[in-house]
Amino acid sequence: MHKTMDDTLNRRVGIRRATEPVSSPARPPEYAGLNTFASDPVLAATLDSALDEAGEDHLKAIGAYWGSAEAQEVARIAAACPPQLRRTDFDGYRVDQLEIHPAYHALMNRSVTAGLASSAWEDGDDRRQHRMRAAVLYLTAQCDRGHLTQVCATHASVAALAYASDLESELFPLVATRRYDRKPAALSEKGGATITLALTERDSCADRSAVAMRGEVVAGDRLRLAGDKWFVCAPAADVALVLARTIEGPTAAMVPRYGPENADTITIEALRDVGGLASQAVASLSFQGATGRILGEPGRGLHVLRDVRTLLQLDSTIVAAGAMRAAVGRAVHHARYRESFGKLLVSHPLHARLLADLALESAAHTALAMRVAAGFDQAFERDGDHALARLVTPAARFYTMTVAPQVALACTEAIGGAAFDALHPAARLHADLTALAQWDGTANEAAMDLVMQVDRDKAVLQDALGELGADLGNANADLIEDTLELGERAAGDASLARAFAEQLAMVAAASAMRRNLPRVIADAYIATRLRERFRAGFGTLDGRFDAAAILDFIVPED
Repeated sequence: MHKTMDDTLNRRVGIRRATEPVSSPARPPEYAGLNTFASDPVLAATLDSALDEAGEDHLKAIGAYWGSAEAQEVARIAAACPPQLRRTDFDGYRVDQLEIHPAYHALMNRSVTAGLASSAWEDGDDRRQHRMRAAVLYLTAQCDRGHLTQVCATHASVAALAYASDLESELFPLVATRRYDRKPAALSEKGGATITLALTERDSCADRSAVAMRGEVVAGDRLRLAGDKWFVCAPAADVALVLARTIEGPTAAMVPRYGPENADTITIEALRDVGGLASQAVASLSFQGATGRILGEPGRGLHVLRDVRTLLQLDSTIVAAGAMRAAVGRAVHHARYRESFGKLLVSHPLHARLLADLALESAAHTALAMRVAAGFDQAFERDGDHALARLVTPAARFYTMTVAPQVALACTEAIGGAAFDALHPAARLHADLTALAQWDGTANEAAMDLVMQVDRDKAVLQDALGELGADLGNANADLIEDTLELGERAAGDASLARAFAEQLAMVAAASAMRRNLPRVIADAYIATRLRERFRAGFGTLDGRFDAAAILDFIVPED
């Protein structure tokens, strides 16, 4: 019988499949059960002066949970089951009820109890509150980022309460209870409270004074609102910090979400998909007649929000640094157990140099974030730290949030196709960092914040660079001089703001690495980022640097 070519090919393929079974690669150990503090020598080194035995034990306990399989599963479920908006009840009446999975509430309860919403504001005389909180935030961010937007907004908004002492005495004790009370009720009935930020509008731009929401001052210290706010994270929070336009100018107010005076005046118009932070509800809110307590004087809202924005920039830097650490850790773990061409991926020189370059970048951002947090702790005692907290914070935010999505994407590619599944931890890290880059404002806003501060007071730049230069040493004095010159030029030419922000942040990162990390790690960063033209593609470390040694220090084997 005549056989067609298809028959012949089918027969041969069938024989090959039967006689030559394809062996699947050995499954690597699961990336879970790792203590994210105990396994991070960079974090431990940058916190050295702030740690005592009790503090170290506390961070080990935090790291043990957020690195556990349980925590990772809770975070996965929270991201896989995002909040849903129920507009009406069964009879068609408007309810605007958010249906949020218990996994999200579990994450919130853990973070609020750990003090992420309040610990830096609590009484203490050891001048390490910001660093200890930063370490906990960094460890938490390695597991989930979505719920942290609500926690960080609450923490930053406390700064605005200083402009209304009567409201501060009512609201801050609820924030400081470290209790997560999610029931929708008036503040008088709550055991704990959270605050969200309602500052962004549909047509928002870098001009923060261009506010469309209208406000009318009533009863002396109250503001009646009319307008919409977009991209409000955690719209069901107990209080919203709002900016509105009054006759006097932009005015800030705290608006209670569930107070009897605001019944049916605040509605959720829609949930917004921002491509990341899936566990968090991001909404458009409409305020029609809602009233809130004015913070400061009418027309001085931007001044009231200045410290709030600075604290948000600090938290964005810390969260992004933690997320980068998680992404690099996963990529290195994968390479240590996966084989290609007969040997482990980490043994291939090109792949090893890619991972070492990513690890070096991650270490720089960890050191930078903790150094800025230390500046906040010492800001009232040392001029150099005060200047560092003022200037390096927006620079660090610019640099970190610009680079972090690139690092996460490179780590995802290093793991391979499976990591691009939307619910894979590496894919979530990349999506979250991309969305987080817009949460506290844009990179241009951070860069402009920096140059405006330098323009107002050029001495503060000299103080900050003097602090950084002390750690960099005489061999790197030219880096300080170049940064000073660029900063002075940027103060008069805003087109240089982004270049200056990146340069200052890199110099600050190098300074922090020289202060706390092995010299070979710091010098590798300085040589590849500041001494040579930095390339956007990671993996260009040359033969001068021992890729295996860099990896083994920054990301020790499990």
